[in-house]
Amino acid sequence: MKSRAHFIALAVVWLLMFAYGIYFSAYSIQRHRAFLTNASDLGQIDQAIWNSSQGRFLEFTRRTGESSIRLTDHVEPLFVLIAPIFFLYDSVEALLILQSFVIAVGALAVFWIARSVEWNSTAKEDENAANQNGWQIQVASVLFAAMYLLFPALQAANLAEFHAVTFVPAFVLFAYHYGLQKKWGRFALFAFLLLMVKEEIALLVFMLAGYFALTTNDERRTTVAQIRYIIRHPSSVIRHRVPLLFVLVAAAWFLLTVFVIIPQFNTLGRSPYYCRYVVSEECPQVARGLFLSERLGYVFQLLASSGFVSLLDPVSLLLGSPLILANVISNYPAQYSGTFHYSAPVVPYFILAAIGGSVWLARVIERWRERKKERTSRYHSIPPSFYLSLTVFIIALIYHLVAGYTPLARAYTFPQISARNVLFEKFAAQIPREAKVSTTPSLHPHLSHREFLYRYPVVKDADYVMLDVTESDRAIPSEFRVRYNELLQEGFGVMAADDGYVLLKRGAPRKDLPDEFFAPFRTPPSSSSGQASPQYPAQIDFDNKIRFLGYDVLTDPYGRAYLQTYWQRLQTLDANYYLFPFLADENGNPIADLNFPMTVLFWYPSASWKQNEVIVGKTIPLEWGERARIGVGVVNGFDWNDVNTRLRVTRVEPSDLNVMDGTWVELGEFRKEGTEYVRK
Repeated sequence: MKSRAHFIALAVVWLLMFAYGIYFSAYSIQRHRAFLTNASDLGQIDQAIWNSSQGRFLEFTRRTGESSIRLTDHVEPLFVLIAPIFFLYDSVEALLILQSFVIAVGALAVFWIARSVEWNSTAKEDENAANQNGWQIQVASVLFAAMYLLFPALQAANLAEFHAVTFVPAFVLFAYHYGLQKKWGRFALFAFLLLMVKEEIALLVFMLAGYFALTTNDERRTTVAQIRYIIRHPSSVIRHRVPLLFVLVAAAWFLLTVFVIIPQFNTLGRSPYYCRYVVSEECPQVARGLFLSERLGYVFQLLASSGFVSLLDPVSLLLGSPLILANVISNYPAQYSGTFHYSAPVVPYFILAAIGGSVWLARVIERWRERKKERTSRYHSIPPSFYLSLTVFIIALIYHLVAGYTPLARAYTFPQISARNVLFEKFAAQIPREAKVSTTPSLHPHLSHREFLYRYPVVKDADYVMLDVTESDRAIPSEFRVRYNELLQEGFGVMAADDGYVLLKRGAPRKDLPDEFFAPFRTPPSSSSGQASPQYPAQIDFDNKIRFLGYDVLTDPYGRAYLQTYWQRLQTLDANYYLFPFLADENGNPIADLNFPMTVLFWYPSASWKQNEVIVGKTIPLEWGERARIGVGVVNGFDWNDVNTRLRVTRVEPSDLNVMDGTWVELGEFRKEGTEYVRK
């Protein structure tokens, strides 16, 4: 009979699960509404799932514009199973809510597993120690459930848009729990769901099913002893027909998906992610990920999140070793960063190992107590299960304070929804659901509930083109504008435009962009004085025509750096000048491929500037390296190498800035500290 302590502990776990689900649903939705989600991956996944709900199973529009089935990269039948959720809530936000609550439910399985294991090695002889409903065991189980919910890598996966692998932790934990209980029907259900998640997850099913196929009915035996028993009595494996069956099914499914299905649908004839493990001529960019320190740091993160005690249960870690190893040896840095979705499938194994390691240590301490005869009262001494779980939880909590994503964490920030984000809804409301649309990356998941959705500059037979021109700095700003001009020539007209957004419709009359469209290129509205307030202020005049007012050094979520520069006209301009901030080499020459073409040049050129307004220009995010030397100049034309076209520097403040060749100013040298750049 379950005790009162059990029901109180269970209620606490349910409360923690609901708190997690509600909070991370709200956080995920807030990120989406603040336009921090993108075509890759939320938009394309949402489109495939929504199309599945409409009977077009796993169909989505590829980058190239072709309609395809989402089997070219991954095999994720789970998306078909969850597609009916859109009949309850027809919004991409339904996926974000579902993801958060599925992750949260995994805490219940952690609680069940932690309270079902045999903490005391003398439990069979000691009736009190055998009582698994004691408050100490309940507290320990709650702490492990909380550790799971506080795991930074799991929270990061929750916020990394939406992916099938975020369902793995809960499915693995329930499969493991029911495997321990020898409830093979329920084990089979969750093993099947795991196979439906993604092709490589079959390796986890293979390991998990193999473990239970090789586990005897005598739980008192250690893992090594059980293996020895099976070697001597091989017929004992037949007793566990269900896990043995899933060993075979998982192996067959992995081979089928990786070597037959994906090659059949992918034009490469193999998985496009093969290059993450083999540096070849086809994918030389992966070589930059070959760094041992980052990989060791990744393993440290996982161990710290589980209180380091997971090292004491190598068997549990071995069960997750296929994907732990895949992440660690990958040439793709995101896989071992701990801040993307790739870590989600390995999290449950570190939690299981934390439980197993704590149990092993508790048994060691109990045996040591027995030998030393230090237990004076078995009813009043504090059992190791309590203080060990508490210690492990505190270690995990401390790491959460450093790297987590709740208000407890040091670097916590909650995304803010701007007036510009809200403005987009007015544009989206003008686009019919059945229309074919082309759009930019951050707008894509807000328009993805449709059969066809192209990624600009691919337009094909689209009826509407919805652009956020501030996104042109994600690629080449000039090409973004060139394609826009081509669309006007092809019969598109401006239907609406405001604050950097422009909605084009095929067949609409042509008209100029209204003045309010250029708001993103003017002083940010957050400046109460209406004047620029750059991080590094300056006054650099070029031929008494254009004034450079300063700049900010910023980094994007991928660690790439960029400048936000501030400018002003000093007189009416009769030409469009090329504003030229750049990275310089030791000779002061712009480094090839590292100069900074700015979006503002192609949408709000200098001849259009108004008197007294401050113009804001952002450069393309780039890898600057450990040190960077920055310069700025202005050119009448687009060729910096033609010295005669450069405007002369006529004023410089502060005076300690170096004027080079009379035509450009060295703004300073920056060094990288952590993820930020600071001036030397």
